[in-house]
Amino acid sequence: MYGKGGRTLGGMATKPKDYPAPPHWLYYVKVDDLDAALARVKKGGGQVMHGPMEVPGGDRVAQCIDPQRAAFALHGK
Repeated sequence: MYGKGGRTLGGMATKPKDYPAPPHWLYYVKVDDLDAALARVKKGGGQVMHGPMEVPGGDRVAQCIDPQRAAFALHGK
């Protein structure tokens, strides 16, 4: 994790062997209700590729792919 002035701006990690994409920047979008947002991803034709999983601090994240195969992630409490 990295940031400035006590605010987290991003993080870096080693790509898991089974992750279906090459190394890349993955944009995270904060949502009020992660479970509801993931249901909308699936209803809209997207896929949840990894997660949801808990991250340090108690929040949860999930990595997704939209119907056009663009990767993004969701971050919620």
